[in-house]
Amino acid sequence: MASDFTGPVDLANCDREPIHIPGSIQPHGAMLVCDPETGKVIFASETVENLLGQRNSNLIGLTLEDILGANAAHDLRNAAMKVGSSHLAGVVLGLKLPNLDMPVDAVTHQHKDRLFVEIEPTTFDVSTAQDALEMTQSLVRRIGFESNVDKISAIGARLIRGLLGYDRVMVYQFLHNGAGHVIAEAKAPNLNSFMGQHFPASDIPYQARRLYLENTIRMIGDVNFAPVPLLPRLKAGEEPIDMSFAQLRSVSPIHCEYLRNMGVGATMSISVVVDGELWGLISCHHDSPKIIPMPLRVGAELFGQYFSMQIALAERRAALIATNDARARLDQIVSDIQPGEAVDIAVTRHLGDLAGLIANDGASISVNGSWSANGRAPAPAEAAALMAFVSMKAAGNVWATSELGSFADLHGTYGTEVAGLLAIPISSVSRDYLILFRSEEAYSVEWAGEPVKQIVSGPSGPRLSPRGSFDTWREDVRGRSKPWTDRELSVADTIRVYLRDVVLRYNEATSEERERVENRRRVLNDELNHRVKNILALVKSIARQTGATAASVEDYASAMEGRLRALAFAHDQSLQAGSGGDLATLITAEASLHRYGGEVDRITAEGPAVGLSDRSFGVFALVIHELMTNAAKYGALAVPEGRLSLTWHLTDAGDCRIIWQERAGPTVTAPTRTGFGSKLIQTTMTYDLGGTATVAYDPDGLRADLIIPASHLVAVADIMPAGTAVIAQPHDVLAQLDVLLVEDQALIAMDTEDTLRKLGAGMVRLAANVAQSKDEIAAALPDFAVLDYNLGHETSAEVADMLADLSVPFLFVTGYGDNVIIPDRFKHMPIVRKPVSATALAARIESLRA
Repeated sequence: MASDFTGPVDLANCDREPIHIPGSIQPHGAMLVCDPETGKVIFASETVENLLGQRNSNLIGLTLEDILGANAAHDLRNAAMKVGSSHLAGVVLGLKLPNLDMPVDAVTHQHKDRLFVEIEPTTFDVSTAQDALEMTQSLVRRIGFESNVDKISAIGARLIRGLLGYDRVMVYQFLHNGAGHVIAEAKAPNLNSFMGQHFPASDIPYQARRLYLENTIRMIGDVNFAPVPLLPRLKAGEEPIDMSFAQLRSVSPIHCEYLRNMGVGATMSISVVVDGELWGLISCHHDSPKIIPMPLRVGAELFGQYFSMQIALAERRAALIATNDARARLDQIVSDIQPGEAVDIAVTRHLGDLAGLIANDGASISVNGSWSANGRAPAPAEAAALMAFVSMKAAGNVWATSELGSFADLHGTYGTEVAGLLAIPISSVSRDYLILFRSEEAYSVEWAGEPVKQIVSGPSGPRLSPRGSFDTWREDVRGRSKPWTDRELSVADTIRVYLRDVVLRYNEATSEERERVENRRRVLNDELNHRVKNILALVKSIARQTGATAASVEDYASAMEGRLRALAFAHDQSLQAGSGGDLATLITAEASLHRYGGEVDRITAEGPAVGLSDRSFGVFALVIHELMTNAAKYGALAVPEGRLSLTWHLTDAGDCRIIWQERAGPTVTAPTRTGFGSKLIQTTMTYDLGGTATVAYDPDGLRADLIIPASHLVAVADIMPAGTAVIAQPHDVLAQLDVLLVEDQALIAMDTEDTLRKLGAGMVRLAANVAQSKDEIAAALPDFAVLDYNLGHETSAEVADMLADLSVPFLFVTGYGDNVIIPDRFKHMPIVRKPVSATALAARIESLRA
């Protein structure tokens, strides 16, 4: 009946031993294998004669009714139907059979189109079986009082020993590397203890673990048993009998020798399954043969299922407690951070406190490229390469490894002092991490015997033998750290959330200011998106109406350039919340986009001199630009004959009231929904400025009534009016000078080169990046330089420093609306906004010569 398993003697053979199809059973019971459709017996064990008084050869082809009687067969079929298609066994206790004085216990299950009936002598009467059930219920209630894995395991071992009477009961947990660890033990006083010892993964090969997961209870009544074959033997090509779910299934002789070497006479294992995975075993050992009656085995199996549930709950509870403890300690750390303290300084100052949340041998913090470390951590020289590796692997998430030295793409000395790594992102920037390190598992693992199997000579020739000695043997684990547990990873994620959502926002002054800043950022982002969608339509309108009034190509080009420059100025002003200015200048700048030919009076603006604060100027620029854009797209400025008047005055309360009135445009109808533009006007006027905005959709023309509170107004004399800088007229300001132009966009470089030549440059040398710029400077020192600051993935700051050291005058060109990106050391240098005009460029060159 057994599989034809042959081959060389090695560990691979042991791992492939087909233990689920042994073709035999243990001798303390009998087995009938039937066709589930007909109920006829196909195979029967030799022990049938001892138990049922009938030779097995006489039973082949008979039905269960023929062999066991109609009542017993009926009870067994009902038991099989109750468990359905699952692999659970239906149990019938105290079964009465014809011609037998003593009742029997039976279990039945169906697997792979075969019905299995296993029969054992009854050693319990009905009252004793009831006692077993009550004892199991008592065990379940008692273990329910415990709340952590160690206590549950300890009391579980004691309760199982009390229920079943084995000499030793161990709770055996599988570790990350497949090895096992005895975490609880209840034993007879005269036995040596296995508590705390480890068992190599090879002790329980893959196919055995699979069976432990599928069939959660397994008993060996006598490790010296002689296997009882099923008869008749398989015919050539006939499929073996799969006994994966049979309780009487025979056991590997190698495993039995393993148990004898341990001094074990009988054993029973109860699987501990957590979240569908084999977490461990409750392993019972006895010095002499021991048969556990079926009612007690059923009770033990039920207890094992409840035990598994309690282990799962305990692990989740422990993870929750650890996470809550981490939050409490993080609260203390965060509360110690001083208002306004820089994040990198604050986190570095608390590196020891943060590292103390998870067991480690060393820790480091990397913020903005700065590296700080304590304990066993990589040398600073290795930090850059390590952080590049971590950023790639973690990608902004918690990432861990216990074998850092196994990564071929990581160059460095890893595997001894630093073997494991846990990376915790502490900001939205992918290079900022708290990193914990662990050294290799330097502690000695206590193995229950040397963790190798020896090839020995036996009666059947060379074969693998289990370990012959179970004296404690120590193995140093090399190149690997203790793994990071799920609980520790949960705490790491809590640290990540705290440092991102609490610490990095701690420096914002108040909750109200955070809300205002966030709202302002959101509005600006929406406005930028909105502006991008409108910009092409606006340029198209400018081009069309400029062409309608231009007298010549030169006239068209000049007018078009001026209007595009006004558009760029208005765009800059709408985003520069820190510049301030007077109201008239702002309105004039926006209006200049929409004045065509000689019809300058199509837009009129009239009112007293009113200065706007730095904040209100930028905010109100958004409102005016939105109204102008909508008028150009849909209102009075969409047609040549349309007119717009703006008037403003100061109220008795000191507020500024602006009246916007459109005339002679398309017929106005009220919108059916509130668009982004209307929402932007209402939000910025009311929320940002605390003012009001009332818009009336009169058929003759849109009218808007806007009020800016007095708190946002300043005297005009206190500010430098925006746009009042003196603009020099283009002339020969470069006087045959050698000019270096650094610009990474080819079309922009060509246009700027042409402008420089118009200003008298004798030679214009082009460079697209820092390296080319250095080459040009080395070849010949220029007389003057024009530097685009942003060069894609780099800036021209290094070129500027070189020119400054060589006393070569230069200016910056930028497409940004403010000077934030320019380093402080260059704040005094002239800046020209894109698109570059000859007049603006000439003015900045003149300022350098002054």
